[in-house]
Amino acid sequence: MLIVIQRVYMAKARKALTVRIPEARLRKLMKARKAKTQSELINTLLAEEEERLRSHKVLHDTAGTVTPSSIDDRLL
Repeated sequence: MLIVIQRVYMAKARKALTVRIPEARLRKLMKARKAKTQSELINTLLAEEEERLRSHKVLHDTAGTVTPSSIDDRLL
């Protein structure tokens, strides 16, 4: 059995996203993440991905900006 998850995103235009996920896979992930609802699981996964993308952007933007004098060698 497949569970169909539909999400509606409001931006400039209304768009719906439909995803087919095997029920066993969805339940396993919900249990591992301790999510009570599919909506809670989706929101958590989206928030984590957004945070990952923000972190990656910060790392990319600051790459190569460290100078040898800014490193405290007492910590090494």
